[in-house]
Amino acid sequence: MDGDLTASVGARVEELMASARLAAEADAQRIRAAAQAEAERYLAESVRRVQAFADARVRRIAELTDALTAAAEGLPDKLQEATRVRRQVEELIVALGAAAEQAAREAGRPAIKLPPVQTPGSEDA
Repeated sequence: MDGDLTASVGARVEELMASARLAAEADAQRIRAAAQAEAERYLAESVRRVQAFADARVRRIAELTDALTAAAEGLPDKLQEATRVRRQVEELIVALGAAAEQAAREAGRPAIKLPPVQTPGSEDA
């Protein structure tokens, strides 16, 4: 009878262990599935955030590119205007130099003698 009881208890222990093992495996599978779902949710959210950041950067770069393009389009006209102004300044410098030389030459000449001023009764002289 002791042998039957031991066998019966042993069988029952093995049955409980098998049941516990199955329950543990089911819990582990449920935990893995929940972790997998959370990882996928986290990954999807991370991808969404990175994409939103990338989209914002692309928009900002496009805005800057448009601004640079607009500024660059006006450069030829500005350069042409600057060239024209530079030419005018150079012409002014040449003209000022010529005027200064003329003034220097005239300053080196002897003073011009003006005729005496004639008053109405001194026309006989």
